[in-house]
Amino acid sequence: MLIPSPSQSSCTLFFFESSGLFGFMEETINRLFPVLAPQDYTRIENLATPEFVGAWYLLGIALISCLFNYLLGEELFFRGVLLPKMKGAFGKWDWAVNGVLFATYHLHKISEIPLFIVGSLLYGFLNAKYRSFWPAVIIHGVESIPLLFGVTAVILGFL
Repeated sequence: MLIPSPSQSSCTLFFFESSGLFGFMEETINRLFPVLAPQDYTRIENLATPEFVGAWYLLGIALISCLFNYLLGEELFFRGVLLPKMKGAFGKWDWAVNGVLFATYHLHKISEIPLFIVGSLLYGFLNAKYRSFWPAVIIHGVESIPLLFGVTAVILGFL
């Protein structure tokens, strides 16, 4: 039986969550339940306006957000602190419960929760399997690269 390496699993998970190929799940939920659709002011794409050209403070905000959201806020808390403690309560299914808990933490993006559930189940599984929260930190770190490039492109006026 072939077991994927952490780097192969990280690439697969990044592709799954960030490729946009699974955006149909969010779009379907938004069409069926328009009240759950995110407001325009909450979408990062809306930064691509002329008023933000030259606004270098946005890059600082994006960097701080990536650090505190991905590393400290989500991964350290959910995978570094909670997941090991959940072993006693949930046994071998601790990673699955942690994944569902992580997805529901994103209630502010309610139409994206199905995608978060699948992705976070994989995060939790990788962390339980390798007994480390670094696979999820690496994946989230890779996810921040397009965000930082996009913010830089907006600041430079390319978008």
